[in-house]
Amino acid sequence: LKNNMADQPAEKERLMALLEGKMADKDIKDSDLKISMEKIAKTLGENGLTVSIVGITSIAGLVSSEVLRDPKKNKGEQDIPADEAFELFDVDGDGLIQKLDLEVFLKLAGVNFDDVDEQANTIIDETDSNKDGRISRTEWRKKWNSVESLRQFRNKVSDEKLKANMVAKYGQEGPKHIPLYAFGNKMSFYRLPSYPTLPKDRPEADCVFFGCPFDASSTYRMGARFGPAAVRRASQMTNFNYAPWIGRDFSKMRIFDAGDAAATPFDIETAMDQVSLYAKKLWNTSKTVIGIGGDHALTWCLLRAARDFNNDQPVALVHLDSHLDTGDEYHGNKFSHGTALRRAMDQGCVDIGRSTHIGIHGSMGSVDLMEEDKEKGWLTITLDDFVEKGPLEVAKIVKERIGDAPTIISFDVDVLEPGECPGIGFPEPGGMRCRELFSFLRALKGLNVIGGEVNEFTPEYDSNEVTAHACAQGAYEIMCLALDNVEDPAE
Repeated sequence: LKNNMADQPAEKERLMALLEGKMADKDIKDSDLKISMEKIAKTLGENGLTVSIVGITSIAGLVSSEVLRDPKKNKGEQDIPADEAFELFDVDGDGLIQKLDLEVFLKLAGVNFDDVDEQANTIIDETDSNKDGRISRTEWRKKWNSVESLRQFRNKVSDEKLKANMVAKYGQEGPKHIPLYAFGNKMSFYRLPSYPTLPKDRPEADCVFFGCPFDASSTYRMGARFGPAAVRRASQMTNFNYAPWIGRDFSKMRIFDAGDAAATPFDIETAMDQVSLYAKKLWNTSKTVIGIGGDHALTWCLLRAARDFNNDQPVALVHLDSHLDTGDEYHGNKFSHGTALRRAMDQGCVDIGRSTHIGIHGSMGSVDLMEEDKEKGWLTITLDDFVEKGPLEVAKIVKERIGDAPTIISFDVDVLEPGECPGIGFPEPGGMRCRELFSFLRALKGLNVIGGEVNEFTPEYDSNEVTAHACAQGAYEIMCLALDNVEDPAE
């Protein structure tokens, strides 16, 4: 236009006056005006037109229409509110759009890395009216529909895939996809959400896990108190959502980590009451409760809580262990991990006629305890019997014995072969293999499992976390059995 009107200074002045009149109250940048003039000049030239032919007034109208054009009227562009766009561009959510916000957005929007810096600077230059290096919501609202550098991203704001990507990678709670080794300042079992500490704040749950870092009733190796922390660490590796062996997806179910039952290490009897009450309160709001210890005293605590959950009626027990743990005393003391089941029996927690010891092996002080258990109604399947019959046949026997009675699964890791899983508090060589254990547990599908526990894992003696992983998988298998009977809330 300038060249076209070089010999018409008066007409040039008139054109500028007309443009100023049309846009006096508009916030128009010189760069936007220049771009619009260039487009009109090109259009005139391509069509063999001049200013004198078209007329100054018409030229002013064309230029002002172009510079004030609402880009959302362009073909293919969508009507996107400025505030909606602002929320997406403001990646860190601090109410201001700065260069890092733009860099992150531009990369997600597909801009080449080499061009990101230049485009981010251009957007800031054209949008940041007060030149403080930050774009406020007010500045953004004024510029969203007029700044050329933002027009190309209008459709991106409504791109649901881009929005989902933004949340997944840069959401306010951090990335959704967390590396297996990034534990943060705390770890939960299987990366589950935390269950509220106060019972009044707890929502209804399908299953809750809790730790029992207690080992004061142990009689040999100490250190099971560190079991829950080690299992939490190992469980970060467990692909939790789907169990193909039962065809169930748990991603929509209400499953939580309820923290640890903090029990005093100086008074076993008080500690047992603390853990029992902790589990009982969890059953008040959850269909299933699974504990991870800690020594075998956890079993007594869980059975007491299960009894109350079952309307003060005893429950069937599937007891996987190398030892019976039904002795009345150990060194004159009634409270030890070797007497846990006896205490539960005495308090009416175990439906003995439906309960089974499985995997018993190793030497004993005498035959008396086995005979006493038989007289009381226990079924004992030694490891030799287990190997001879096989996991599936033994599971069939157990299921027929239990029927539809509410059931607790107790998994003492010393039932396992210590050469395979060495993190055991009281090791007995010649134990079960992990594959045999999981085959047996999966074959129990159909039982009315209401909870369970894993106990006697001693991390100090573990090697490469193999026992920790076995414990994490064992607790998960118990959950699968229990939740197979629970309807998915989504359904």
